Amino acid sequence: MFGKSKKSKGRRTAGRGASRTRRKDSGGRTAVRGRKKAAGQGSGRGRFFTRWQAVAVAAVLVAFLGWMAWRSDYVQMRFVYMWPYQREIVTYSQKNRVDPFLVAAVIKNESRFKPGAVSGVGAIGLMQIMPDTGGWIAKQMGLKNYELQSLYNPETNIRMGCWYLSELHHEFKGNLILLMIAYNAGRGNTHAWMEANGWDYDFGDIARIPYADTRHYVAKVMQDRDEYYRLYKDKISQ
Repeated sequence: MFGKSKKSKGRRTAGRGASRTRRKDSGGRTAVRGRKKAAGQGSGRGRFFTRWQAVAVAAVLVAFLGWMAWRSDYVQMRFVYMWPYQREIVTYSQKNRVDPFLVAAVIKNESRFKPGAVSGVGAIGLMQIMPDTGGWIAKQMGLKNYELQSLYNPETNIRMGCWYLSELHHEFKGNLILLMIAYNAGRGNTHAWMEANGWDYDFGDIARIPYADTRHYVAKVMQDRDEYYRLYKDKISQ
């Protein structure tokens, strides 16, 4: 009886050991599944970041290509540095010995090539000539049948504006900075600033122009003049 009982007890003990082994095995499988799940989540995050990195690179590439296209000569000439009335500008700039690229830049900044433009102070037409100045120019040029409405005519406005630029070119001894200051702020103001600030006819420091609007205007016109030259120098006959 006692021997039999001991044998059964041994079997029960072995059974508990096997159960513990199974529990251990079960725990091991759970750990493996946990590691696989964690690995799967890490892989998913990796794919997520890779996808967004690809999108970011594509966006940068598209932006760069767009910028390159925008900076192309064709696009700049088509949308930024247009040149309507080129024939009239070249013709009258040559007759008056002024830079046609400068004339184009002046018109771009003054009126955006709109012949009907009128400023808040009353300047008229492509080159924004003031009525009093227009009357004086017409008299100096000996223009017959001139009237205020003549300034709305593109060819007349360009003809008179080129003559006036030539006059300023002579007055300020070929200094384009002083010439453009005078065109924007007036001849009187330009001479006053020259005297007050000790400028001579070699003056070239746009940053020293005391009036902000004129300073910005002169800088922009000179920049645009250089761009017109770069884009059109081989496309027009001078």
